[in-house]
Amino acid sequence: MTGNDRLLPNVKAVKACQTGELVSFRARALRLWETGGLRMCLAGDESALTRVEVGGADVRPGRSYEFRDALVREYPGGWHSASITPQGSAVPLTEDVPISQTEEYIEYTYKILTGVQRKKARREGRLPPWQHPAKGADD
Repeated sequence: MTGNDRLLPNVKAVKACQTGELVSFRARALRLWETGGLRMCLAGDESALTRVEVGGADVRPGRSYEFRDALVREYPGGWHSASITPQGSAVPLTEDVPISQTEEYIEYTYKILTGVQRKKARREGRLPPWQHPAKGADD
C-alpha cells in the first residue's frame, strides 16, 4: 500500500466502495484475458469475484496477490471492478487466498465479463466490428 489507499478485508468489500476510491485487497487470479489492448483478470476470494484491470502487472492465473492502489469503478446495474493505477502493483503472496466459488461459476462469470469487454472494445473502436463467422472475407 502506498498510504493513499485502504486495505479492504475481502473482495466483497469492493462493492461498498465509491467510484474513484483507491483500495488494496487480496485475491487469487482465476482467469486472465486481453481485449482491445486492456489486460484483465477475474480475481476472487471466499467472499466474491471481481474484475481487475491489471495493466502491465505480472499476474498469473492460480496465484494469489495483494492488488495495491486499485481504483474502484461502479457501473450501471451496481457491479464494481478495480483497475491497478500506474503507481499500483500486484504483489505475489506466499499463501494462497482461498476461494469458495465453484469452477462452473468462475467459468460462467469469466465468459460474461469477456463478452462485455469485447462489446465495449468494439463500441470504443479498440476492436473491429463483429462479423458473423459464416461471412467470408470475400463477401
